Amino acid sequence: MAATGTKGTDRSTGAQTAGEPDLAADIQQLREDVARLTEHLRETGNRSMSRAREAAMESAEEWQHDLTEAVREKPITALALAAGAGWLFAMMMRR
Repeated sequence: MAATGTKGTDRSTGAQTAGEPDLAADIQQLREDVARLTEHLRETGNRSMSRAREAAMESAEEWQHDLTEAVREKPITALALAAGAGWLFAMMMRR
C-alpha cells in the first residue's frame, strides 16, 4: 500500500512519511509544558494563599482591638452580653 498523503505512515512498512511530525517529540514537549504550567499554578496559588492569610490576620487583629475598646468603654454592657450569651448557650445545650 502507498502512503495516504504527506502526513501518515506507510502501512506496509510502518515507516513515517516525509511530512509527519515526530509524535514522541510532541508528547515530550507537551509533558514539559504541563509541568511548567503546574509549577506556575502552584506558585500562584501559594502567593494567593499567603495574601489571604495576611488579610485574615489583619482583620482578626482589628476585630480584637475593636472588641477590647468596646469592653473598656462599656464594661457593664459587655458583662450583660456575655451573661446573656452564656445563658442562651446553656439553654440550647440542655435540650
